[in-house]
Amino acid sequence: MRLGALQVIDAFVRLGGTGEAAQGLGVSQSAVIKSLHLAETELDLSLVAIVQGRLTPTPEALELSRLARPAFGALRRAHHEADMIRVGMADRLRIATVPGLAHSILPPAIASARRDLGDRAAVEVMFDHVRDHLSANEVDLAISYGPMATEGLLDIVLRSSPLVCVLDEAHPLAAHDKLSREALEGQRLISYGPDGISLADSFQDALGRIGLSDQIAITVRHTDSACHLAREGVGIAIVDGFVISSSLTQGLAVRPLDESPLVTAFAHHRDGAPLDHAARILLEHLVGAGG
Repeated sequence: MRLGALQVIDAFVRLGGTGEAAQGLGVSQSAVIKSLHLAETELDLSLVAIVQGRLTPTPEALELSRLARPAFGALRRAHHEADMIRVGMADRLRIATVPGLAHSILPPAIASARRDLGDRAAVEVMFDHVRDHLSANEVDLAISYGPMATEGLLDIVLRSSPLVCVLDEAHPLAAHDKLSREALEGQRLISYGPDGISLADSFQDALGRIGLSDQIAITVRHTDSACHLAREGVGIAIVDGFVISSSLTQGLAVRPLDESPLVTAFAHHRDGAPLDHAARILLEHLVGAGG
């Protein structure tokens, strides 16, 4: 079977339809359908079903995708690396992170590292699936709200911060110097959802220990989304204090959350695999900024 056909099957199952697969692959829907029918003939499997007028994956297609997931993942990585080689980024510093930390502690560390490296380091930042990226050797370094406590991966404490409240300056609670958990009762709260990668997500742990986990009305992945919603008066964003170092809170009120537990940022890399020079410099700046 041609690689293109495998790529079409992967996209069809992963994205849930022929139109979505076509959009994801940048080809026509008719090309996707033709490729799927050829694959059905070659594999002697039914891959496409019609449900309420839409072409959707059959149970056989879902099972094939589940069993072939490692192969499909390797195929996607190979295509990605080909793209990077084509644009001159074969030799690059690869970083995986969760969005919350990508908006705060990561940018200044990258800027400092690039200065130390004579502005020569090409950088690729990947979001989410941090542990998977590390385990598959797809990135050099990662940061998250960990720890991961996963065999073969090292957890390095970077720094800790309490939770803070970000709200529109016109909000009545902005008149307070700090906000208590009781003051937030009945307020519409915005915060991050679980990262799904860490053994102990320190951000979610902090929310739980102060009793706010079940009061979050709007969950977001990105800090800028939380701040923009607060700016529009949608609610009060509960984020880590690292965000204060960014420009995202400009024009907003940032108030400490009284008696907040600490949120800890961790760096991670593979145990036993020495970091290359660029990754080592970046890690030094991440650690040094927390000292």
